[in-house]
Amino acid sequence: MDGLLKKWMIWKILGVVLPILMGLLMCIMVIMAIVSNSASSCFSENTPPSVQEGSKGSNQNAPWRDQNSDVYKGMKYAATKLHSDTGMSADNVAAALAVGWRESRFDPTAYNPGGDVIGIWQWGKGIINGNRYGDTEPTVEAQVALAIRELKSTHIATLSGLKGADIMNSIIAWDTHFEGLPPSDSAQRKSEEVYQNAVDIKKALGLDFEGKIDIGNSMVDKGDTSNNLGAAEDAMSCKNNLNGTTSGLPVAGKYNVTGGYPNYQGAGGSGHGGVDFQTVDLKGDAANVYSVSDGVVVVKSFHPISGNFVVVKNVDGVYAYYGHAPTQETIVVEVGDRVKIGQHISKQGETGAATGIHVHFALNSRNNYAFSPNSSGLENPGKYLKNLPKEVIKPNDIVVPGGVFDANANAS
Repeated sequence: MDGLLKKWMIWKILGVVLPILMGLLMCIMVIMAIVSNSASSCFSENTPPSVQEGSKGSNQNAPWRDQNSDVYKGMKYAATKLHSDTGMSADNVAAALAVGWRESRFDPTAYNPGGDVIGIWQWGKGIINGNRYGDTEPTVEAQVALAIRELKSTHIATLSGLKGADIMNSIIAWDTHFEGLPPSDSAQRKSEEVYQNAVDIKKALGLDFEGKIDIGNSMVDKGDTSNNLGAAEDAMSCKNNLNGTTSGLPVAGKYNVTGGYPNYQGAGGSGHGGVDFQTVDLKGDAANVYSVSDGVVVVKSFHPISGNFVVVKNVDGVYAYYGHAPTQETIVVEVGDRVKIGQHISKQGETGAATGIHVHFALNSRNNYAFSPNSSGLENPGKYLKNLPKEVIKPNDIVVPGGVFDANANAS
C-alpha cells in the first residue's frame, strides 16, 4: 500500500510541476524568438509572401486593361523599351510596371512634396532624397529613358537581381536596388498587392518574351554620366543604433585622416559627406579597405563623383559607403554577399572626384544612395566609429584631419 501511495504522490507532483515547466519553456522560446527577430530584421532578407495568381482581387477596372487609357499606352511603351534596351524579361517588366503603379499610378507628372520625389518611379529631385531626376521631362518617354540609363550605370545591381527572376523576385530586386526599400519594409513594399497587379499587367499587356540581360564583365557602363546620387527615401522599420558598438575602422595599420566631417577641415571649408582615410603605405594589402561592421552588400557601382564604390547595409540598419576604389574588380565582394566586421571588401583609390588615393567613408541611416553633403539620413562617422582617435574628434563630434595613427592601437 505504501508503494502505491508513493507512486500516486509522484505522479500527482509531476502532474503539477510538468505543466509549469512546459509553460516556462514556452515563454523562454517566445522571448528568444522575439529577440532573434529584432536583432536580425535589419539584416536578413524576408521571405516573399506566398500568393497565388488570382487569389486577391480581379483588377477588372484597372486602367491598364483599357487600351485607350494613358496608363495602358504608357505601360506598353515602357514595356517595349525596357525589354529592347535592357533585355528584361516579361516577368521583370511586369514587376517594374506594377511598382510604378504603386509609386505614382504610373503618372509621369506625379509629385510628392513630403519626400520631394517625382515621376513614375518617384525619383528624388532635391535635398531630401538627393537629385536623381535632374532636368528630366515629365513624360513617360523621358522617364523610361532615365530609368534605362540608371539600370545600365548607377543602378546596374537592379539588372543583376532581375536576371532570371520570376515576378516576385523581380519585385524584390526592383524594390531593393532601384527604389531603395529594405526587405523589412513590408508596409511600403505592399508585396502581395504589387504581385497581383504585376500578374494582371503581364496578362493585360500580352507580355510574353524571354529575358536577355547581359551586364558583361563590367558592373557598369562607365560612359554614362547623366545620373546623380540619391534615391527614394528608405523608410526603415528598424531603429538605427548609432553608438558605434558594432563598428571598427575601414583601414588597418598606420593611417591619416585626410578629410573631416561635415566639412573637409571639420568646422570649415567645403561640405564633406564623410571622412577620408589614407594609409601611410599604399601598396598591396596595406591599401585594403575593410568593412566596419557585419552586414550585407547592397550596392556595387560607379559614379563620376564617387568613382567605383560599394555600400554595405550594416547589421544595425545603417548603410556604410566606401568610395573611390581603383576598379570594380578591386571591390572583392558582390551585391548580396554577407560580410563580417574587419573583412577585406575593397581598395583605396582615386577614381571619380578624388585628388589622391584614399577611401571615402560615409553613413546614411535611411538611404543606400545618398551620401553627398546635406543628404537626408546622412550620419556622422565621428559618432559611429568607436576607434577613431580622440585627436580628430572635436566638440559636437566634428571630425578634423590628422595623423599618423595606428588602426590597431584602440582595436577591441
